[in-house]
Amino acid sequence: MKNIGLFFFFFLAISCSSSIPLHSIEEENPKPAPEYNKIEHWIAHPNKFDASDLLPANVINDTLCLDSIDVFFVYPTIYNKGDQWNADINDEKLNIEIEKLALNNQANVFCGLANIYSPLYRQMHIHGYKDNANGIKAFDIAYKDIKQAFKYYLNNFNNGNRIVLAAHSQGTHHLQKLFTDFLLDNDTILEKIKLAYLIGDRSIQAFSVQDYPHCEKPKDLNCFLSWNTYKSGISPTNYSGEKIPVTNPISWLNNGDASLYNEHKGILINDFKFIKNESQIMHQKMLSAVVHNGLLWVDIERFRYLNLYDRLLKGDYHILDYNLFWMNIR
Repeated sequence: MKNIGLFFFFFLAISCSSSIPLHSIEEENPKPAPEYNKIEHWIAHPNKFDASDLLPANVINDTLCLDSIDVFFVYPTIYNKGDQWNADINDEKLNIEIEKLALNNQANVFCGLANIYSPLYRQMHIHGYKDNANGIKAFDIAYKDIKQAFKYYLNNFNNGNRIVLAAHSQGTHHLQKLFTDFLLDNDTILEKIKLAYLIGDRSIQAFSVQDYPHCEKPKDLNCFLSWNTYKSGISPTNYSGEKIPVTNPISWLNNGDASLYNEHKGILINDFKFIKNESQIMHQKMLSAVVHNGLLWVDIERFRYLNLYDRLLKGDYHILDYNLFWMNIR
């Protein structure tokens, strides 16, 4: 069972709360704002070693040294066990969790392929999604950090490089607002955004078919990719999302065709190894995905711990939106 130890940690960290904010946000002492001229306020940065620099032990170093590409990555909600509406960027325990969970499972998919920048930010407590009055204000504080970080990155680190935006869950919500609040009004900057991975948001809508559309083919650029992963046959309660754009991260198409099992290249599990099938082949060929009614439905075969995952996640694979397709994304 040690193979899934970190998975349990991952699952518990994002699904359970030992405490939630009970006061109004106006009663809360403001958290110190990040200072992005300080490298310690970047959880990932090319000029320091961090968890985004780690590859799974059995992945051959396949780096392409694409120095002219930067990834600006915004991590999902990791802050769910405190009693404040916004996280403190100086919370060392929380920052370790961000590295272990978000950088080790998501941002590292770009390791060696691009320069990875990920800012610490005063993320909104997960309970903010259930309390609109305080949650909107907490979200705005978090977004202010992301916007400031991106502007600092552009002015100080970009050096003319092409840009890939990538995020998950709350991070995706912030990047969507960055588009509508900033990028879509700045054509010169928007042209530099070659791809945007806007993953893990069931409410995502196309921003503008003309200005920044949803990708339709594997080699499309200047467009966004999105998906929300569920077990085949499972949909959220009271969900109607047929108009939500969905990318199949195996075929990189958004049509209704299921991908083939032999197109699936590998699941990253949280002990930093790939589950191998009986023949010990790196390319797993164990997952098929299909776009269905605004969701990405997956069928998984030969996954040793599938029944355990299903009991814990009940068919909602949100926390695995990157892990299930890690090698295909890479």
